[in-house]
Amino acid sequence: MVDQATANEGATSAPVSPLAPPASPPGPEPILSISEQATANSSRRFNSPRILKRIYETPFRTKNPTHGRYLDEVTAWGMDAAGRGPLNQAGSYIGVAIIILASMDAERDAGCLEEAENPAQCPARVYGLRPSSLLTMASVVVGIASAISMPFVGAIVDHTSHRKTVGVATAFLVCAVTGIQIFLSGSTWFACLILEIVGGYALIMHFMSVMAYLPDLSPVEDDLAYYTAHFNMKMYVFQLLYVSIVIGIGSGLELGSVNYARVAVGLAFIASILLFGYSWLFLFRKRPPLRKVPEGTSIYSAGPTQLWRTSKLIVTKYNSLKWFMFALLWTPESGAGVVLSIVVTYLNVVITMENNQIAITNLILLIFTVPGSYWAIWFMRRFNPLNSFRWSLVFFICVLAFTLIFVNGPDRLNWTYGAGVFWGIAYGWMNPSQRTLQVTLTPRGQEAEIMGLFTFVTQVIGWLPALIFSVLNENGVDMRWGVSVVCWEVAVAVVCLLFVGDYHDAVWQVQKEAEPESDEEAAKAEITETKATIVGSS
Repeated sequence: MVDQATANEGATSAPVSPLAPPASPPGPEPILSISEQATANSSRRFNSPRILKRIYETPFRTKNPTHGRYLDEVTAWGMDAAGRGPLNQAGSYIGVAIIILASMDAERDAGCLEEAENPAQCPARVYGLRPSSLLTMASVVVGIASAISMPFVGAIVDHTSHRKTVGVATAFLVCAVTGIQIFLSGSTWFACLILEIVGGYALIMHFMSVMAYLPDLSPVEDDLAYYTAHFNMKMYVFQLLYVSIVIGIGSGLELGSVNYARVAVGLAFIASILLFGYSWLFLFRKRPPLRKVPEGTSIYSAGPTQLWRTSKLIVTKYNSLKWFMFALLWTPESGAGVVLSIVVTYLNVVITMENNQIAITNLILLIFTVPGSYWAIWFMRRFNPLNSFRWSLVFFICVLAFTLIFVNGPDRLNWTYGAGVFWGIAYGWMNPSQRTLQVTLTPRGQEAEIMGLFTFVTQVIGWLPALIFSVLNENGVDMRWGVSVVCWEVAVAVVCLLFVGDYHDAVWQVQKEAEPESDEEAAKAEITETKATIVGSS
């Protein structure tokens, strides 16, 4: 959910708007980015009408901070990010409805429908599982499938000319799955759960194809940080608008959780089909293969081979980046919506919240990501991004622990809204810090392969907390212990970050190893200046 450099300089410099473009250094006209070259060479077989282009694209345009131009694929990236926001939110509403419908089926078969005050608390099972384990086990399936197939799909994106084809196909699949879920009911909930798994997997593969376009948007590192900040802003603003409309319709019509979910997925379907459809039809361009398939390998083995080589390079050459990668294995962003599935299950089963109440909690969380993001920017400027990321994770652990200790039953339902404030601040602080580290600790000239590895690392064992939660839940352990697994997971990430060492030494080591023949003092000064600019661009 968002993203420095010298601590002393950041503390004493004049205030900088968090979304203000960095100052452009004087010099010759910059080299065209890969994205600009692709746009210039495009056949433009599909071109939107001028009036539609002006009205439709304007909210998603972001000016390049170096040369001041607007790029089609930058606009496309912003639209795609905005389209993913409602899809992420819709999953929580569908999840609550599925738990309720599955619980009613299980209780009817077990004969405890009349006895349970909250249907989800009945120990009956459906398809061999407690209804309260369905969402988390779905996350496990999505996570394992993504981790296994990601190297192979990544090979198609990198080693063939089908990068756009993967983006279009996965976008279509996500939209189709979301649209079908409008028919959620007591007789279709299991089919909708399967579709939720398919949609979650397709969304991860789609995000991987979109991430492949990110390094192409600019050859300038701080341009990418500036773009990333704006993409995050557009995604969260659009999520905020989406959740507000869902709450307005749901409250106005006094809808129950199932109808609430139908409205939510209906709106998410409309938003995603418009934003994905326009961006991938008119704005994203085709790409030639990023690199050839190495001799002696096939397209099927190229992905795992490249993944192994990149991982080996990082482990042996970039000590700081290695420990940062280890930390990413355990951060709250790892996995396929794992933290979301665990928390939604807890709120529905233990706190007995329904969709309208979870939607209000989501709205509060989204609103308070804004002050959290501004706090992250100040903290990164004052103490550097690495310390900001460390302390944001510690704060996240404290917020989750507070929630488990004090928000522990239906009588504490209203406390959840207060907890939502701190959840929003935690995510608003954590995400910009992580994004900035991903940019500043990436060796120059290796952005594409490192970005792919970042995506893989966040999925490879991200499903583990959901599996542990499900096992504990199936054995009747208090659900708070299952949720606390997330705390221990994030604590491991904090320990890994301690081994990264000093931020400035880490940045210097990464770039020194990437440019071994450069003059050390000049390179160090240039790197320090570049990272300082990223603070303002975040």
